[in-house]
Formats: sequence, C-alpha cells, structure tokens
Amino acid sequence: MLLDYPEREYPEVEEIDPKKKDKKAPVKKKKKSKDVFPTPEWAEELVAVISKVDEMRKLAQDKTNLKLTDDFIMKVDEQLTRFKKEIGYRKQCEEEERLDAELKALKKKAKKK
Repeated sequence: MLLDYPEREYPEVEEIDPKKKDKKAPVKKKKKSKDVFPTPEWAEELVAVISKVDEMRKLAQDKTNLKLTDDFIMKVDEQLTRFKKEIGYRKQCEEEERLDAELKALKKKAKKK
C-alpha cells in the first residue's frame, strides 16, 4: 500500500543565517493553485496517511508473531522514514495554505473598510 504512493521531490530549504544581516530573506514564489503530485485515493486526507503509517509501524513491531523477515522489515522501515518526511511536508503545506487564506481574508476585510 505504501508503495502505491509515489516519491515526491521536496524543494530545497535554504537556511538563513541570523548573523548575516546584509542578505535578505529569499522571496517566496507563488505556488500553482493545484498540486500536480498524483496521490492515491487512500491518501487524499493527511489523517488517513498518518493512520496507515501508524498501522504499518505497529505491524512491523509485531514481526515475531507475524513471522516477518528482517529484509522485509528493513524495506518497511525505509518506507516509514519516507512517509515521516512526507507527513511533515504535507503538514507544512497545509499550514502555509491556512496562513495564505487568513492573509487573503484580512486583506479583503481591510479593503472593504
């Protein structure tokens, strides 16, 4: 199931050194309105992804009763690591979208006055 989820290329994060004041923060580019990344149906909601990852983690911990091989567990651990990064990225995207929506609402409200 986790293999159905394609790998995403994450944007590189530029670290800003607070000691260097001569450099300005990089200008944020506007994103496209729709995400082109193809997500499977089961992964549309972030809550569903988190629950599936937790379920897989619990099953991997019960490897002796399920008679899972060490090779399989290594592959599962790789996928769990990948999904930890994916969940963090999606949470960050959702937070940015929420902040953008709030900013738009404030601008719209200020414009009406």
